Amino acid sequence: MFSWLMAKYYDYMLRDAEEKCLKDWRKTLLQDLSGDVLELGCGTGANLSFYPQTIKHLVLAEPNSFMQQQLDLKLKNYPHLSTCILDCFAESIPVPDNSFDVVVSTLLLCSVKNPAIALSEIHRVLRPGGKLLFIEHVAANNNPVRLKWQKRIEPFWKIVQCGCHLTRDTEANILQAGFTLKTINRQSMRGVPAVARPSIWGAAVK
Repeated sequence: MFSWLMAKYYDYMLRDAEEKCLKDWRKTLLQDLSGDVLELGCGTGANLSFYPQTIKHLVLAEPNSFMQQQLDLKLKNYPHLSTCILDCFAESIPVPDNSFDVVVSTLLLCSVKNPAIALSEIHRVLRPGGKLLFIEHVAANNNPVRLKWQKRIEPFWKIVQCGCHLTRDTEANILQAGFTLKTINRQSMRGVPAVARPSIWGAAVK
């Protein structure tokens, strides 16, 4: 039931955050892309309007069938993009090694079951020198009071937010997977509850 509700109201729930910051972050990250691109956990397609025509091919991976339905409707508005939908989880991407120039992960690594395996898979499918572009909310490691509240709320939060975690150290996980950080911005995601505001976004290179 929660998966259906999440898909139905996902765009509405993030509308305020999109207007206050996420749209700007997405635009900055995606505006200069080219080559073969994989977006993991693409959801309802929030990034679609920011992909440039310089992309050769865009693979959209989404395991939630309800999200896929919303995505199919949006794709009709972007006939200039060469796309296909892949039904898979980030921990098991059914493509050969070195398949993509760019992997996009926006608000995904908070909810995968095993971020280490997911990042290992991302590293595997990227070509040498390929980029991981990310927007993720993370643990408030520099704010002990907020971190304490994140830990208290997380068990309930994971249930109602379809497995989303509040306390993941995604920056450390990216580095441990073998990536080198090219750019990273540590900012507050305005327009969401305070426990989900600490965020990072940027690019990492294989």
